[in-house]
Amino acid sequence: MAQVIGYAIAPILTRLYSNAEMGEMLYYMRLIAFISSIATLRYEAALPLPKRDEHSYLMYRFVYMFSFWLLVFIACFLLVFSVVFDLMNLHPWFILCVILGAAAMIVINVGTSWAVRTGTYGIISRQKITNSLVSNALKWGFFFLNLKSFGLILATLLGFIISALEFVWDFRKTHHRFRELFSPRKTRVVLKEHREFPLLNLPHVFIDNGRDMLLATLILAYFGEAVYGSYGHAYQMLRIPLMLVGVSVGQLFYNRSSEAMHKKKALTPILSKTIGVLTLISIIPFTVLFFYGTEIFGFVFGTTWGIAGTYAETMAFWLMVNFVLSPISALPLLLNKQRYALIMGLVSSLIQVIPFWVFPLAYGKSSSVFILTLQTVSYVQAIWLIFTLYLYYRFALASDAKIRE
Repeated sequence: MAQVIGYAIAPILTRLYSNAEMGEMLYYMRLIAFISSIATLRYEAALPLPKRDEHSYLMYRFVYMFSFWLLVFIACFLLVFSVVFDLMNLHPWFILCVILGAAAMIVINVGTSWAVRTGTYGIISRQKITNSLVSNALKWGFFFLNLKSFGLILATLLGFIISALEFVWDFRKTHHRFRELFSPRKTRVVLKEHREFPLLNLPHVFIDNGRDMLLATLILAYFGEAVYGSYGHAYQMLRIPLMLVGVSVGQLFYNRSSEAMHKKKALTPILSKTIGVLTLISIIPFTVLFFYGTEIFGFVFGTTWGIAGTYAETMAFWLMVNFVLSPISALPLLLNKQRYALIMGLVSSLIQVIPFWVFPLAYGKSSSVFILTLQTVSYVQAIWLIFTLYLYYRFALASDAKIRE
């Protein structure tokens, strides 16, 4: 429901706000997502794992304390950076919105993991729907106050804050229940038991979100807010199939693959069927966008967004392959091949970042150079992801061979 609300109101917002204004909001969202993803050291993902609730609470409490002081440090750093260098035009209000937005997103991420542990899934549902309703309603309302990009950012921030309040209240109740059991020594032991999350999981998240953050910065610096707004909107729309279909298929693939491994059954049939189904699902929508993206975006989102459709045409093949690959990306985790997955992810990030860094310096900062850069990234990335699919298939074959032995 939360996804549908956001996508349903998108054609209205794109007619109210310019490409540049939307670009500034998308950059803000990238920034707070990056900060919140590293501020917890990924310990929030370990909250459902300890056998005893009091041990999980120790991590729960530590994550909030650590991330609070890290946000204080980041706020001071950004203030000093903006005063000394003034490279990114970081106004005090923007820094405040970044810190508050990252704090709210941390509360949501950590609270969601705790809710998964306790089985209180209703909190998760209410948070997502509240966030979508509040932020999108405020974006529509702030347009009439002529707040422009500040209104978009403020609406996004308020949506996160209001939807995080229930998680804050839930933590207060949990803290009241377990506070007598707090022990620094036990906290250190629990953190050590789950140290694979900051050591192995955090680098994955850092690479993925750092890549998106760096891409956004490069595009804004070389090509401007309008180009980034169009690119970001096209990227979001092309990921709709992944958000609405791919996530569910990925959960199903993970469950069935885990069950097959426990029963000593072959993984290859499950992998082949999943890839086949996802390919069939993706062919028609991505093919239509490949040929008619400009016309479709111009009609749905307004004439000024036709250029976003052109970018969508360029990215269609890449994100089609990504749609097929993403739901099976848990396979290296199941087969203890995380190191290979980390290397593959690092190469994928370099493929995306290096052209956006090098091409504008070599050929200029015109719109045609941006198209050339995006084409290079899209098709090289598609080839690399196809190779990744092949490598995952080889992993499954090797696992099946061990079972037959």
